[in-house]
Amino acid sequence: MLRFYLAPLNEDCVALYTLGLATMDNSAAALMHNGVLLAAVENERLTRAKNDGSFPFEAIDEVLRIAGITAQDIGLVAVYWQPWRLRGRSFGTLAKMLRAPSQAAAPAARALQLFRRSGAEGAAPSGSWADLFRLRRKLISRYGNIPAAIRYYDHHLTHQLYAEAMQGWDNCLSLSLDGGGEDASTVLTAVQNGTRTELSRHRWPNSLGHFYSVFTGYLGFQMLEGEYKMMGLAPYGTPVWKEDILRHILRLRSHGRYQLNTRLADYHGARSGRYHARLKVLFGPPRAADEEPTQDHINLAASVQAAYEEALAHVLAPARAAYPALSRVALSGGCALNVTANGALLSRGLVSEVSIPPAPHDAGCAIGACIAAHHGTAVTADKAALRSPYLGAAFEDADICAALEGHIKELPTPLPDAQLAEQTAKRLASGQIIAWFQGGAEFGPRALGARSFLADPRQDSIRDALNDKIKKRELFRPFAPSVTEEAAQDYFTLAQPSPYMNIVAPVTECHRADIPAVTHTDGSARVHTVSQGANPLYHALLSAFGRATGVPVLLNTSFNIQEPIVYSPADAVATFRASGVDALVIGPYIIAREQLT
Repeated sequence: MLRFYLAPLNEDCVALYTLGLATMDNSAAALMHNGVLLAAVENERLTRAKNDGSFPFEAIDEVLRIAGITAQDIGLVAVYWQPWRLRGRSFGTLAKMLRAPSQAAAPAARALQLFRRSGAEGAAPSGSWADLFRLRRKLISRYGNIPAAIRYYDHHLTHQLYAEAMQGWDNCLSLSLDGGGEDASTVLTAVQNGTRTELSRHRWPNSLGHFYSVFTGYLGFQMLEGEYKMMGLAPYGTPVWKEDILRHILRLRSHGRYQLNTRLADYHGARSGRYHARLKVLFGPPRAADEEPTQDHINLAASVQAAYEEALAHVLAPARAAYPALSRVALSGGCALNVTANGALLSRGLVSEVSIPPAPHDAGCAIGACIAAHHGTAVTADKAALRSPYLGAAFEDADICAALEGHIKELPTPLPDAQLAEQTAKRLASGQIIAWFQGGAEFGPRALGARSFLADPRQDSIRDALNDKIKKRELFRPFAPSVTEEAAQDYFTLAQPSPYMNIVAPVTECHRADIPAVTHTDGSARVHTVSQGANPLYHALLSAFGRATGVPVLLNTSFNIQEPIVYSPADAVATFRASGVDALVIGPYIIAREQLT
């Protein structure tokens, strides 16, 4: 089966440009040339529609623009999904409907949506499964007759290959888990010196992603968006219902298998706001979106998180026993954004090291499809380029000046990098909140020092100021720290880098009082380690702040206000104006709020 997925491709195709596409949910485009990743952009950054899942024409246009080519230069279009594999989903949907006939309408409606654009009011723009069957026609409609071949790759394979490229590991376990691919929701593979052995494949609708999303909705958060909110709420509670969940809803079976009770945890019903009456008996009533969480709601969040972590460990356990030398794990899929569970794998000693890419969700599959296309060819993917999260456009000073025109009284003097870092650090140390826009835009859901709001983590009150001025978000949600890689182990109990902010780790006891604004209620933090090589200017800023304060750590949150992270200088200026932050540091310029017209 793997040979089918990785069948050798005509090398003339990959010697040209390879366009990778993810076309549903978090749609994206990536561009590779001779094994070097040139660009990757999520469609939402350009359309400004959060979680945009529509066909990624805008993202395709952007990666072509960044590379300075046209669609006629593309030799291969690599797609993250094999749409003809309908059997698994069809049987899974039918089984759900037979088990619960009264709930059959929701999965049937969702099945129809897969073949047509979603028009649900308030929903993110969504592509369709049918787009993948008419892909060439869609591309021709915009770009004319292009010569590219089109290849489709297994969804979970594209997740896994991208995750594995983050490290130089010859041997590891690779686990992809999400809501679902063509027919599976969880795939575990042993990677040994270039050989891939599939160890387990968990068939949809058994899905850890759907399990977590159902309870996200039950607790009043938006499904497929608010999962991180439930995760942030969990540490305030006690997992009193963990065993009830594992007994009635997420049943752990032998040999690392699990079974989701889709009658009680009905994902498609939950998308429509309908929940089985038994859930109310077990856990109390669902929370309304505008309702303050009760202690029962908080305890349920803790219980769901604990059950998920138990299931994750259970899936890995047989492989760890059978392959004791494979102690490192590459995690991918939307579930790999559960940073608390990622950290728990390390803190519980289940693995020695964990690696998660900057975009483990479906957008990252656009890159994974490019990597899959190069298997079996003489062209080897350049892993150094793949590991950078700064894959969007970097803008020239002229672009920045054009965006500032009409918004400021006078253009300030441009500063060299060292002076820019020192002056910004002084502002931060004095209590200012800074909007930071530098270099290439991040790919993935995390702000990693290119498009960030920054603040001093030493003052706990800064969290209230951030929420008041910009974020307007729930007070229980933690803010994350960025720290120089050299100082990371002084401040956090984490024996490995975390360059993409995908691991939660304990703050060391001796430093909790030093960085209260980024220390969660359970003493943990979602850590972002910054090396000088990965982001020289942001590392210089952290170092300058460390020299000024003795603490080489900054509070780092995404540069956005209820919208996708800003992408262009125009986005940055508009969001800065709409916020209450003190200054915008964009390119070589520091723009104080009082300089705005």
